[in-house]
Amino acid sequence: MNDRKITGKTEYRLIRSERKTVSAEISENGEVTVRAPKRMPQRAVDAFVAKHSDWIEKNRERLSKSAQTRGVLSEEQKNYLKKLAKEQLPSRTAEIAEIMGVKPAGVKITSAEKRWGSCSGRNTICYSYRVMMLPQELIDFVIIHELAHIKEKNHGAGFYRIVERFEPDYREKMKKIKEISLVLPK
Repeated sequence: MNDRKITGKTEYRLIRSERKTVSAEISENGEVTVRAPKRMPQRAVDAFVAKHSDWIEKNRERLSKSAQTRGVLSEEQKNYLKKLAKEQLPSRTAEIAEIMGVKPAGVKITSAEKRWGSCSGRNTICYSYRVMMLPQELIDFVIIHELAHIKEKNHGAGFYRIVERFEPDYREKMKKIKEISLVLPK
């Protein structure tokens, strides 16, 4: 189910699915999407949006400003980053996988713009070529994050225990990646 709703001053798109929690995300154009469990009452969704309205507005402004100053990569730059990713990420992933004691089924490079990487149900690791714009310490963090999904397919406590074992300051790295994401060119 996918509806438009308004709570207070916040207009949002509601997507209901088989999930256990409610979340809000803001796109670069300022659109708010709320994802909620199918059985959550509408008043509970509205209460969630109202409770987080200050956060939503603050981040809408921040995203709008960053979208105005963000550059766009040329095709030549994209191709260079893709080449670099194909040359470096498979071998670095293999090195870190050995340390972590996991075996990915393979490594693929994608053109994803909204996620740095992913791990399939069959343990294939995919990275966006955009990872190559990150400093090496954050590239390694993305690799650790995706390899941890080989053992834990979700973002639960067990997953973060694995990540923390190999990246003790993972919270700080996550924060840095979110900040960098707002200024990197697309």
